[in-house]
Formats: sequence, structure tokens, C-alpha cells
Amino acid sequence: MMLFTMLSRTFGSISRALTAGALCAVTASSANAAEVTVQNDSLAVGGTGSVQAGFVEGESAAAWLTAPCNGNIVAVQVFWRSVFGGSPQILGDTITVFGDGIFPTPGPVMTSVGTPSQPAVFEGPVMSDGVINEFRYLDEQSSIPLRVPVVQGQRFVVSFKFFESPGLFDPSVVTDTGCQAGKNSIFAIPGGWMSACAAGITGDFVIRAVIDCVEPTGACCIPNGQCLDGVTSSACTSQGGVYRGNNSTCATQTCPEFARACCFSAGGGTCQNLTPTQCTGFGGTPGPAGSTCSTYVCFPMGACCLPNGQCIGPVSPANCAAQGGNFQGHLSTCGGVTCPQPIGACCSATGFCAELSQIDCNGIPGATWKGVGTTCADVNGNGTADICEAAAPCPGDANGDRSVGLADIAVVVQHWGQTVPPNTNGDMTGDGSVGLADIAVIIQHWAATCP
Repeated sequence: MMLFTMLSRTFGSISRALTAGALCAVTASSANAAEVTVQNDSLAVGGTGSVQAGFVEGESAAAWLTAPCNGNIVAVQVFWRSVFGGSPQILGDTITVFGDGIFPTPGPVMTSVGTPSQPAVFEGPVMSDGVINEFRYLDEQSSIPLRVPVVQGQRFVVSFKFFESPGLFDPSVVTDTGCQAGKNSIFAIPGGWMSACAAGITGDFVIRAVIDCVEPTGACCIPNGQCLDGVTSSACTSQGGVYRGNNSTCATQTCPEFARACCFSAGGGTCQNLTPTQCTGFGGTPGPAGSTCSTYVCFPMGACCLPNGQCIGPVSPANCAAQGGNFQGHLSTCGGVTCPQPIGACCSATGFCAELSQIDCNGIPGATWKGVGTTCADVNGNGTADICEAAAPCPGDANGDRSVGLADIAVVVQHWGQTVPPNTNGDMTGDGSVGLADIAVIIQHWAATCP
């Protein structure tokens, strides 16, 4: 009873209406959109609070707070106010972030992570009268930011310790007008940690924390029916998916199938929006995830660039791919595309080599194109491309691959009826023209190979 009577007198409060200009903050940096201020008090601008003038040197006021999200504590706040205002700045002893304990005693001091990691303790905080003082850095140089990891629902304690005893009209910590059980404690001398409400404190301490919340993750059902773990709600939505809730996992979710374009070749080609299971069940071919019949082309037709540089069409993408070609897009035409020409070694009479298209090589006087895919490699290291080195004639070899077959017939057909430099572009007889006689030479040496 003697202890309670002394504490009741010591922690008596002086109430004063706070004007609109009194409740403001001194901050070290601006808050971003993810930051949330965590508080027990209900004190607002223009509200009525109490200046707690009964503390003595070495005592502490502490607020028990609960994290509303996963994230990091990045700042602490203390409302410091005198009855009349205008008092000079003073030093506090410390502001400490404790872990959860058994009320009213806080747990161990929490650790601020980073380089270096260190206890979440602000030494000698400078307190300004009439404002909410905010602290974000653990050192005077503002180089070590506070960063204490917390998870949603985790309880922690922010405590302010007095360096000197405030006088009756000096600034001190402030409370609102209703003390909530289990959310405020004091360290008294003597007595140690005890409930602030039981000790006679008439409100909740205006001692707060700022948490930089990390967006929670969960399972996400994307349009192809797959389930992705560890996805944020916004990332899930951006993929056209359905977010299954914070902390959900694919192990406990069954994702619904989304409708997509379904193509039917029968009946001249039709499209219906169906789920993949429905589509294949009816004999159709599902389009890609997210496709619809209004925008997806089930049976595209267009130009196709073949490996030899020719253009054919209109053909389907499958037909084009079967010939090793590159489909140019739905409704494209050969008149509207320029197919890349095949590249091969082009040799001059002196043995110089460059990899060019056949058309470019044929435009160089005295140069000989060695065929599709040939290169200027100098494997024997003698300074001349191997393919440009003089070799014994290979009768019937029109494309320069030192073997005789269909590819050589194709060269002759490509230049049929043309007048060309002797022994080039399908001229197997050396008469400077391409025709039946050259076909005869190829047939005569059919399947021959030359060293």
C-alpha cells in the first residue's frame, strides 16, 4: 500500500488540451507509401492529453505495440511536451526497442540488422518540446539506420528512459486520456517494471513505431491452371491470376482452369472459348493461356522464308516449319517481305574469303560462292580459308560441298537458262550456260564424293 501511494503521487498527471499545432513531428526522413505508424494511443491533433511529470532520473515509460504486417521497424516516435511549451531541447537517456516479454516486463533488446548489426538502442536522444520526436538512425552521423525485422502479429516494446527528472512544468512524455490494460508499463525506482495503469498513469503513452511493411505473399492461380507459390497479390494480378490469400500455399489450393481460345479444324475452322480440358475433350486444340477467340487466330496463313532465301506462300506455320522456314506472320505476303539470303563462303581468285550471300558474291568479278553454310575457317592455319584453297575438280559438284546429289540439281534448276561465268552457278560443262547438259554431268557422277 505504501508503494502504491508513493507511485500514485509521483505519477500524477497534468492535463492540457493540445492545440492543432502542438501535435506534429520532427523526422529524420520522409516516410514512403509502405510505412505504417503503429500506436496504442488515440491522441489526435486538437485532442486532450496529459503531460506525465512524475518520472525521476533512470525511470522509463514503455508502450507495448503489435506489428500489423511483416516488415521492419524503421523508426520510433515519442511525443515530448511541456505544459506551457517553448522549453529548450534536452537529452533523454535511451530509447530502446525490446522484444515481447511477460507483461509488464519487456523481453530482451531486439537487434537492428544491417552492417553492422547492433542492439536497437538510441543513446542520448535529443528531445524537442511540443512535437512528436522521430528517430531513424542509431548513430549521430545518421549512417546506421534502424532496421528491426518483425512479423505480422508480433508484439514488441518501445521504451523511453529519462536522463534527468522533469520538473512539474518541464516537458515529459505524453499520454492520451484512457489507459488500456496490458499496453503500457513503467520502470519505477524503486519497484522495477510494473503496469502503468495500475501505477496511476491515466492514459496510453504516445510512444509509437514506424514499420516498413513488406507486401505479403501467397499462392497464385494463373490462367493456364498452374499454381505459383510465394507471389504477391499485385504480381499475381499482373499475370491475370487469382490471388488465393496471404500465406496460402499451392499445396492446399486447387486452381480452377481458365477458359481460352479452342480451335476446331472441322467445318472449315471454328473457335470457341473453353477450358483446356473441355477443348481437348471435344477434339479441339487449346490456344495459349489468356487467349480468346476475339483476338486469337486459330489457323494463320502467310509468307514463309526458306533457308535458301526463297519466299513461298501463303502457307501455315506448321508447313513453313516443316521446310525449315521462318513464318512471316498471318496474312503476310511474299510481296511484302524481304527474306534473308543464305550466307556462305565467297572466294576471290587470290584466295581471299568473306562470308556473303550468293547474290552479293556473284556481283564480285572473279569471286566464287561456295554454297549455303560454308565458312572461311582456316583449320590448317596456312593463312588461306580452307574452302578457298585450290582443289582438284569435282565433276558434277555444283554447290561446292565436294559431293554430287540433289543439292547440285537444285543449283542448276535455280540458274536454268542463265548465262553465267564458266564453271559457276550450275555450269558443269564450262560453256557459260546452264541447262540439260549440266544435268547430264551431275547424273553421270551421281553420288560421287571428292577429297
